Amino acid sequence: MKKIMVAVVLGLLAFMSILAYALSFSLDFLSSQKFIVNGKDVEYSVIDYNGHVYVPLRFVAENMASDVEYREYTGIASINQRSTRFDDVVAAPKPEIIYEKRLRNGSMWMQDIPLLQGNSCWTECIRESRSELTLLKQAEYPAVEVKPESYISIRYTRGMEPQQLECSVITSAGGKELYTGIEMEQGRIRLPREPGIYSIVLRSNWEQGYTTYLFAIKIV
Repeated sequence: MKKIMVAVVLGLLAFMSILAYALSFSLDFLSSQKFIVNGKDVEYSVIDYNGHVYVPLRFVAENMASDVEYREYTGIASINQRSTRFDDVVAAPKPEIIYEKRLRNGSMWMQDIPLLQGNSCWTECIRESRSELTLLKQAEYPAVEVKPESYISIRYTRGMEPQQLECSVITSAGGKELYTGIEMEQGRIRLPREPGIYSIVLRSNWEQGYTTYLFAIKIV
């Protein structure tokens, strides 16, 4: 009988110890947390445990432009970071502007076209009072030589594409800048046939901000 009583008392003491240990921690499985990821407001359910917030791996990875894969047979989760480009000043997603040049042997050579930044606003803002043609001229931007009716592709990291994307040719007439829209198909624009220098503006809009980039091409 004494042995049974001792066992019961020890069991109660062990249970109370575990309960006291558990109560010393704050555990909330249902808390909701707001995050700002690359300037975008995101809300997600998290675990608040002992003063630390634990966020699902897939949520973090996919919002940081990464692919997540789980192999059940190995029990290993892998994260593959996609190539990401962010503007150094306003921290907005930055596009790749690539000239697709077809060589004589039939292969394709991709040339990265440098960009000049115009009015943009994300975590920081750039407000330019100068006109866009003036910006290109004062920056002494060198026009990139391209072939007539060739293609330029505009690429954003997957998952960071803008809601609205517009591309226009800028010309000047009577002291005013005129904008002629360029049709875009699957992230590519086809260049004109006529030779000459063309100034081009790319405007991208998201819910949380916008960017403007300029570049120039010389069709030869």
